Amino acid sequence: MKKSIKKQSMIMIFMIITIAVFITGSAIAKTQSITLSPESSVAFSNETVSVKVIYDVIDGDKTTGLGLRIHFNSKFIENITLADVYGEGMIGQHYSPQPDVKNLDGDASTDKYIVIAWASVTGNWPVFLSMPGALVALNVTFNKNAPNGETSLNVSPSAVAAGCKFQGKSAKILIQ
Repeated sequence: MKKSIKKQSMIMIFMIITIAVFITGSAIAKTQSITLSPESSVAFSNETVSVKVIYDVIDGDKTTGLGLRIHFNSKFIENITLADVYGEGMIGQHYSPQPDVKNLDGDASTDKYIVIAWASVTGNWPVFLSMPGALVALNVTFNKNAPNGETSLNVSPSAVAAGCKFQGKSAKILIQ
């Protein structure tokens, strides 16, 4: 009987510790946040508009970097080029759009993406960017025959810093 109570007590203590660690861990977890700005805009066929990629770390400060995918619908968008790129830790830019066959952003209307990535071995990235701050400006060129309607630019992580979660906010663009 004593062994059973002792065993139950040990199990209860283990469960309480596990729950406390889980709650504490999730409460202090950093979140790498990306917001595409402006979040909504209007454009015309054959026009180029600029959308900024704004970075912030919620419940934290510096990390080891971030990898991003910028998703788009190729029926509306002809090309995306980068301008005003935050250079510290830049390790890659993949300008050639990749097919989004795995629907990595969870939006079936987007069919392509480009990749951008930054990294730091010291875990002190970004050093020179005041947060929230712009990592890059996306120059989005619309197809000359783009249909009237709304399209989205979405963001998904290709890599997130250890101990971090990811949060992304899309941009909606109305083509007229």
